[in-house]
Amino acid sequence: MSMREDSKVVVITGGSRNIGLAIGHALVSRGVRVAILGRGTEALQEATASLGGETLPVSVDLTDHEALSGAFDQIAEHFGRIDGLVNNAGVAHLGLVEALDPKEVIEQVNLNFLATVFASKAAIPYLRKQGGGRIVNISSAASKFEVFSHLSIYAATKAAVDRFTDELRREVHRDNIGVTCFIPGDTQTSFGFGWNPKLIKEAYDIWLDRGKYFQRAMEVEVVGEAVAHCFDLPSGAAYDLVILRPYGEYEKEMLPEDLG
Repeated sequence: MSMREDSKVVVITGGSRNIGLAIGHALVSRGVRVAILGRGTEALQEATASLGGETLPVSVDLTDHEALSGAFDQIAEHFGRIDGLVNNAGVAHLGLVEALDPKEVIEQVNLNFLATVFASKAAIPYLRKQGGGRIVNISSAASKFEVFSHLSIYAATKAAVDRFTDELRREVHRDNIGVTCFIPGDTQTSFGFGWNPKLIKEAYDIWLDRGKYFQRAMEVEVVGEAVAHCFDLPSGAAYDLVILRPYGEYEKEMLPEDLG
């Protein structure tokens, strides 16, 4: 597919898999050029092949604010413009507060919150140069609801994203930059992949003891499409807050074996 040089360019952090990749597919289907940021070179290349279009993979440590700033310079030089940013990258680690691993705490703060801050900082001058644009910060239902046990730090970093997004919106509205806090609920992704099985079992036991039901999960494409829709709105209009959650529940007896 050949795209015009004036077609919009959106940067997606954590764009090589899960929700980020689904957002990329939804945007590319709209004729948007995308740059996907992440650390895994192989995953970025696979995602780029999957997305097609004029997709630019950028391997960068999102927790290194100088390298992140350089990545935006690279993207702007490649495409000639930047029109939007989706701060999607994130990580979660299970753990009781008294048993938290300091390295895991710092990783979550750096990737979930500070990378969002510094990516926004890097994007603003380029969006202003275009006469405006959009920033969509992907938060989590964990910031407002009890979605699972033993995710205190993850939930706290996402709550920080929520509050930061409110302040950012006030700062840049005069630059015609719309800012959205997008809060997805349970989604079918690899979230939790690599967690300690013992900690997962303990957390599930506590969670399932609190009620008869377990929330169903949305397909990742549904979330990707909803985020991309934020970029469908005309200039001068933006969603301040989007909360997208599944409805319908599994009874405990209906849970897959790996969840029960």
